[in-house]
Amino acid sequence: MTTRMDAGKRGGSAAYAVRVKRRKVLLTGGRAPVALEMARLLAAAGCEVHVAESLKHYLCRVSNAVAGSSRVPSPARDTEGFLDELERIVRREGIDWIVPTCEELFYVSSGLERLGQICRVFAAPLGQLRRLYSKWSFIKRAEQFGLSVPATHLLATPAEWSEWMERIAAASPADETMRDYADGFVLKLEFSRSGTKVRLIRPVAGAAGTPRTFGAVQGSGKSNMFAAQAPEDGFPWIAQQLVTGRGLCTYSIVHDGKLTAHAAYAVTYSIRSGACFYYEPLEHPALTEWVRTFARLERFTGQLAFDFIETADGRLLPLECNPRTTGGIHLFRPEDGLAAALFEPESLGDTFVRPQPRTKAMLALPMLALGWRGGGLRTWLRKLASARDAVYRRDDPRPFREQLLMLAELRRIARARGQTMMEASTGDIEWNGDEGWQ
Repeated sequence: MTTRMDAGKRGGSAAYAVRVKRRKVLLTGGRAPVALEMARLLAAAGCEVHVAESLKHYLCRVSNAVAGSSRVPSPARDTEGFLDELERIVRREGIDWIVPTCEELFYVSSGLERLGQICRVFAAPLGQLRRLYSKWSFIKRAEQFGLSVPATHLLATPAEWSEWMERIAAASPADETMRDYADGFVLKLEFSRSGTKVRLIRPVAGAAGTPRTFGAVQGSGKSNMFAAQAPEDGFPWIAQQLVTGRGLCTYSIVHDGKLTAHAAYAVTYSIRSGACFYYEPLEHPALTEWVRTFARLERFTGQLAFDFIETADGRLLPLECNPRTTGGIHLFRPEDGLAAALFEPESLGDTFVRPQPRTKAMLALPMLALGWRGGGLRTWLRKLASARDAVYRRDDPRPFREQLLMLAELRRIARARGQTMMEASTGDIEWNGDEGWQ
């Protein structure tokens, strides 16, 4: 099903937007605030934006920035049907570019050969995306490039899980291979998102002469001793050294290894140490250089985002990579020229697009519901008052109401399938290193 907007209502009031050659762009993943932000930025730059999404209710569906919306099959459950529908939309609307925004990216990339014959697709090959999205192979790739990384161990099977847990519990201070994990470690599925199913494990004090034990202090829902038995969530998992410091995130657009847009921000408000919902630009030359180095050596083209810990002594240690749109896009305004970074990188020369230093953005609903719990009440109130909501805009108000309908739809899905709201929000688009990627 396709819905259309009156062309005279599109684009909003971006009087100072940097405009590019008019293009017809198809965004996928229209449920996410980042997709709505992308749609508004591209429309303000003169693009005609279309959106494909598998939910019934989604933010981009009712945005003034969107010329047409199409409901498509679930990428995860009907990949062929999803790709067939994208092809029909491209041919029917005369689409010039497909720009994926969320995890449906991996399914779009699986059809890169067929879709690339009828339009341009801003997505890297699936094998490269998998290498970066895997929390194991990304760390090994960064290490291969000579970049500092936290100690990380792959737990590919239940047997490897049990063996490693027994080994770390029995490790002596002289065991250098396990020393990095002595103060704790983080357990994560190799393919996961938004901090879901993360387990933070710390040592538990015991009687002298007894084997060391570890307690799960986050993520498992248990406060007792952490059991060495394998989880029921499937494999592989990774165990990663617990690194303390300041959480940092980046979002970049890259063409053949060269940055054309880049934003960085500190993690100040987030959902259970996962997805952020407050964004303030951070000028961090060392962080920018790290991203530039990795992108250049990887020869990447697409959207590229990283999570880091900056230690007290200034070391930057990468935790994971998300090769898709992330919340950093909320820091860009129409006058910054993000569309040029996407479609006309040659126009930027040796420069890249960056946010204006005073820009602040937030997701108002989680900021109101959760933000007051951390950082102090006065700080929260000040940030709440100074940041713009990434969903609500006076000249494009309907997505704000649509998010309530979308949340109700996701709640029904979660109840029907016995899932959390977070799981329901990604279940039909998520990609977990599925076979056949090569």
